[in-house]
Amino acid sequence: MSTRTLSSSLRRFRAPLVLAIAAALLCAPLAGSSDAKVTSFGSPLSEPATLNTGVDLGYTGTNTDVPASPEAPTGVVHTYHFGADTALWNIGLANGDAQAPATGQALKISVEGCAEPASDGTPPLTQIHFQDLSPLPGGGAKVNITSQAFNVPVCGAGGASGSTVSTYEPINLCVSAGDYVDLNDEGGFVGHSYQNGVPFRVIGRTSGSKMASFIRGGGTNNGDTLSSSDTSAMDGYANNANEELLLRVTLGTGADATHICPGGKAGLPPALAPIRVSPQTDGVNHARVVAVALFCRVTPCKGTATITDGSGKTFGRTGFNLTAGKTMHLPIRVRPALVSLIRRNHGVSATLDASVGSTTITQKIGIKIF
Repeated sequence: MSTRTLSSSLRRFRAPLVLAIAAALLCAPLAGSSDAKVTSFGSPLSEPATLNTGVDLGYTGTNTDVPASPEAPTGVVHTYHFGADTALWNIGLANGDAQAPATGQALKISVEGCAEPASDGTPPLTQIHFQDLSPLPGGGAKVNITSQAFNVPVCGAGGASGSTVSTYEPINLCVSAGDYVDLNDEGGFVGHSYQNGVPFRVIGRTSGSKMASFIRGGGTNNGDTLSSSDTSAMDGYANNANEELLLRVTLGTGADATHICPGGKAGLPPALAPIRVSPQTDGVNHARVVAVALFCRVTPCKGTATITDGSGKTFGRTGFNLTAGKTMHLPIRVRPALVSLIRRNHGVSATLDASVGSTTITQKIGIKIF
């Protein structure tokens, strides 16, 4: 099995997001709500990507000596690290916030840059994922959840370059306030062609920014710890000063986030009313008492029930405190005038208003003398 195939196989155990969630949840229209908000965080994407994951990460590695040249006066061109699964995330930005300002859903993620092809023509593995990371005390992060796979454009193909911005829409990628969102590649090691893995040119050189990276074959999956104390010359954690991952997140909250994510409300069925009044015909007894059927869904179920003629004239009213989850028959004593109407017309159609809190349910009911 080649290294590239092995890396893809390991990815199967990443358990990306629950892709079996109905597509309707993803495509459901975003309802307006006072608690809904769409914001963004991450890199401002204000400069092109000039650095790549192959040679511009802060690992000591092993150097390759070549004849000195104007481009490499010391004769050292590359510092090799393992071409394994890699996670990149910003831990500080010169402009912008590297961490999520609120809990919600990563609706869209924009990445600037491309994957650099090998000079020998071997095509690069361009597959990437996005992940939600929780910061760890003392540095590093823990992987919480991973998106489905996406592909980065190949530099030079179709005009793609370090200035190309690609936007992706993860399925149900939940993010908590204070978390990071990373770019996670699958290494793509191919001997001689991609010794350091595929060079993803998605990094900008920005004074004052700071990017973290973590390299480990099969070590960047859900639940894995990307510890800042796990360091070596060729893999593990590295700080990359004055470098910025060119990645920006569009974050939705409230009604602009799927209900799969904490605090999200999109895709939820309409909330049921706290009380239900079904169409019914009730009898009035000799004491002028009508027992109307009510069903409560909440506890406590305190409110008032009023019988009117529909035009605002009240024939009877009472308070109640009913047991939730059961149909209860609430007695309401009505005015003599209503009894006279019932006798004269052999029954009447009245209006029942049942109120719990700020919710009022209105239902037409029939009343007869039984």
